[in-house]
Amino acid sequence: MFVSHPEYEFPIPPALEEPGSQHWRMMELSLHAPWFLLSVEVVDPDVPDLGITRTLCIAWEYDLAEVVRPIDADRVKGIVCMMPAWQSPTGQWWAREIREVWVYSSPGGNHVVLADIAGEKFGCGLIPEHVGDIEMELLLRVDPKPADRGPNRRARRTARNGKKCS
Repeated sequence: MFVSHPEYEFPIPPALEEPGSQHWRMMELSLHAPWFLLSVEVVDPDVPDLGITRTLCIAWEYDLAEVVRPIDADRVKGIVCMMPAWQSPTGQWWAREIREVWVYSSPGGNHVVLADIAGEKFGCGLIPEHVGDIEMELLLRVDPKPADRGPNRRARRTARNGKKCS
């Protein structure tokens, strides 16, 4: 789903490089289907007050489900489903913030169901013809995070008013 080319590789100094990793300045989408951004807080056990947020680009809803299954919901900073232009009312790519990830299962198969911040449930992939009872397993529910009211608040006010505040 995500494609890159050698000319887009970003040269990371060896001292900063994670063994076996590659860094890319850009990537291409080879298929215009929904894909996901998952942001998770990673905390160093030796320094519990210090954490960083890592964001993954995930191509398929089943991969998203497998990644979030073992994660503590408090560590998830956000999930965004990038919807392709052909599924958009505007004809452009658009983002849906996700609050819940479910797996629906029956003898006929499984499929991933997502719920956005408005509570609307939707699927991104092929939905099997369910036979018999459908088991609905909630894998993750992300509680809305309050907006950060830190230093950026002043920057927003400055931009809006056109003058610096102290």
